[in-house]
Amino acid sequence: MKCVAYVSRAPIKDRSVRMPAGLSDIVRVSSKHNPELQITGIISYREGQYLQVLEGPYAAVDKLMAKIASDPRHKDIWVFLEKNVTERSFDNWGASVFDFVDKGTFFDTFIENNSAVLNSFDELQTKRIQPFFDTKKSNNASQKDYKGKSLKLLAWPDLNHESNPQMIMDLCVKLTKKPYPFDALVDSGEFGSLDQVTKMIVGFEQSGILNVTDAQPLDEQKVSEKKPNKFYGAIKRFLGMR
Repeated sequence: MKCVAYVSRAPIKDRSVRMPAGLSDIVRVSSKHNPELQITGIISYREGQYLQVLEGPYAAVDKLMAKIASDPRHKDIWVFLEKNVTERSFDNWGASVFDFVDKGTFFDTFIENNSAVLNSFDELQTKRIQPFFDTKKSNNASQKDYKGKSLKLLAWPDLNHESNPQMIMDLCVKLTKKPYPFDALVDSGEFGSLDQVTKMIVGFEQSGILNVTDAQPLDEQKVSEKKPNKFYGAIKRFLGMR
């Protein structure tokens, strides 16, 4: 399946006020046709903007997004999420006209599943989406502390869905063979800053493919005493060297 999420502005009406022209019709049509197309999600209107999340079969979602792009009731469309999904964040179709959508537990699931994208917003993007939900919720994941922990991957993520597949691949190689200290990943600088490494690790853990344990101290290598070789000893005796 495919998931697309966007915000758009309602057209400006008289006196420079953005009014949700046709909102009732959008909700009515969506509530009727989206379930028929196996599309689930949410639409909300706040402060002159729409927020919509669509989940469903590829062709159905792409066709609907093409219609929305040409719909005069939507201006300045910003698609902030477009990705493949195997599970839905929303079980059905819903409309939230004037309330914050994050009052529903379904949106907590959506935020958790897409925390990496939401954490990447710059100041202007965060401000634009702020009327609908608080991106600080998604920041809680990036505050997780793995210091003093060892990490091991139980499986690899789908690299087709990663924004930096080569770096993710290199990180997976590190974490696949045996538990690897988180501190060593950060100290190497190979995978970016502390926050950048943490975000990638959080993504692994949220996908259920990461095992986290307490870091074990490195065993000191014991230098074994070199034992005399019997064969060379016999040769030396034969040659009268000892």
